[in-house]
Amino acid sequence: MQPAAQGTVRDPVLERALLDFEAAAPALADEIVPHAVRRRAAAQLTRLGWPSGRDEQWRYANLRAFEGVAAFTPAALLRAGGSAGAVAPAAGVELPVPLPGFTRLLYIDGVRVGDQGGGVVFPGRSIEPAWPPEQCLGLLGDMFAQDAALLRIDGEAAVELVFITSREAGGAAVYPRIQLDLAPASRLTLVERHLGAPAAPALVCATVTIELGRGAQLLHYRLQQCAANILFSDTLAARLQEDASYRVRQIALGALTARTSARVRLAGRGAALSWQAIAVGRTQQVHDTTLKVEHAAPATSTEEVFRGIANERARISFSGHIQIEPGAPGAQARQSLRGLIEGAGAEVDLRPRLEINTDEVRAQHGATTGRLDENLLFYLLSRGIDRDTARTLLKWAFLSDVLREIELPGLREQAERGAADQLQDVLAVGALA
Repeated sequence: MQPAAQGTVRDPVLERALLDFEAAAPALADEIVPHAVRRRAAAQLTRLGWPSGRDEQWRYANLRAFEGVAAFTPAALLRAGGSAGAVAPAAGVELPVPLPGFTRLLYIDGVRVGDQGGGVVFPGRSIEPAWPPEQCLGLLGDMFAQDAALLRIDGEAAVELVFITSREAGGAAVYPRIQLDLAPASRLTLVERHLGAPAAPALVCATVTIELGRGAQLLHYRLQQCAANILFSDTLAARLQEDASYRVRQIALGALTARTSARVRLAGRGAALSWQAIAVGRTQQVHDTTLKVEHAAPATSTEEVFRGIANERARISFSGHIQIEPGAPGAQARQSLRGLIEGAGAEVDLRPRLEINTDEVRAQHGATTGRLDENLLFYLLSRGIDRDTARTLLKWAFLSDVLREIELPGLREQAERGAADQLQDVLAVGALA
């Protein structure tokens, strides 16, 4: 990579990322992401520039954390001395209990290992996404990805993708990559997990692209439970054709700072999105989500439910932008965004936005941020429940709006345990059965 031209000021974080890419590029597999695509991604990131807090879509992201990324080079390349070799599972990695009936694919530091699932493989096709400025970190995944879960589903399937950041990944980066292509009328239940505890701070930069054919149905569970020394970036793009259905249940609990940038396009008549998510932060964690939904066809529908709790000095934010285009009469949209502040230095920022460019639309939105409802608290106290227990029960009920939507009992229990770990008083009073 040539240095910036004289008189041009380039962000130092972007400069380091581009230099690391030039050094790593010869060892990155062309069959995973073609070199031409990698080069275009680097050029596009150069044109867009590094994101800035002056941009409304990045206002609440912890961009300063990227200054501490020691290297954007994939961890497996650093360990292999610059060659793209296989990654052995790191000692001491504790895998979650397998889900009955699911094919499990395991990725360590962004590279698939082992032969989970009885050798079942779902061959897919590589997709080159177009990342807009608010999703520019997806370009890092296009540049550096070493492996990918390429899934082409024609029929019905249940798949669990486990992405683990190993202890040895400290001081480097990991690039999980998922590309889903569902044939018409296909059905997939997908569980996506992100775990791991590196010995030193690390970057996890995940990219997800989804294509749903006519009448396809995708139920997508997303659990992020990374260690507190991980900087987590998650960029997702989905496109739904006629009568396709995409249901998301997202649980964000881990990482020192986490950013989700999602964009869903309802391209066909009757396409439907249901996005339900929780984020629980404690100490100085930052969880930031931006979700843009584009209604581009008639009779499309969106439901967004978000519940966030900021404890101590944590910061939680959720931006929900629903755009109903002129060609989408009969569209329906509903947003319910709620945040709970549980610390003197905590902050919750909720930004619902409806952009309606056609008639015959049914839309509603609501966003509330505050502390526990004193009326509900008084009601529990009047029933003989002590104050600490009453507060804990109300916080747990607040999250249950989303947790109860997890239809898999084993997964729901694991998600509840993770949320309870973030709310120590839940465990202390035994609110979690």
